[in-house]
Amino acid sequence: MWPLLRIPSCVRVRGPKNLRRFATSNKQAAEKRRVKEADRRERPFAERGFQNARDRPRERSYFPFQEEILELPGGRKQVQVVASKRDVDGYLEAQLVFQTPTGNRLFHLNQEELGELEKLAPRLSEYLELYQLKAQEAAEGQAEEDLSKALEGAQVQRLSE
Repeated sequence: MWPLLRIPSCVRVRGPKNLRRFATSNKQAAEKRRVKEADRRERPFAERGFQNARDRPRERSYFPFQEEILELPGGRKQVQVVASKRDVDGYLEAQLVFQTPTGNRLFHLNQEELGELEKLAPRLSEYLELYQLKAQEAAEGQAEEDLSKALEGAQVQRLSE
């Protein structure tokens, strides 16, 4: 079928030993080269001397925009107006964000939700006033109950003497 090819004796056939690349007999030089290559890859482009490096940190954060932060009375919560993306179409809109002093968002309201909250504010105020009246009545009732128990105890003690 196929004729056998004969290789002339003057041609040297390379064995696996001659095909090795990057092999060195000096292990220290190989280790040094490996450490140098690892260091070169770990450093960002800006540190390696590239002029238009895109991995250089920005001078100021791009997003979220730093706006004025107002602290609420008590000092445990803050309010900030932030440009955030809408849920529906992803366009930016102004949102009122309530957050902790460390920056954790508690909740946020857009313009529509804030309008609804303004409509509900009078009803919420009425509920709060009713709750305060009930709490005050309950406190007065508890005080009367404590007083009556104390009087009964005093009468029992007088009778026992």
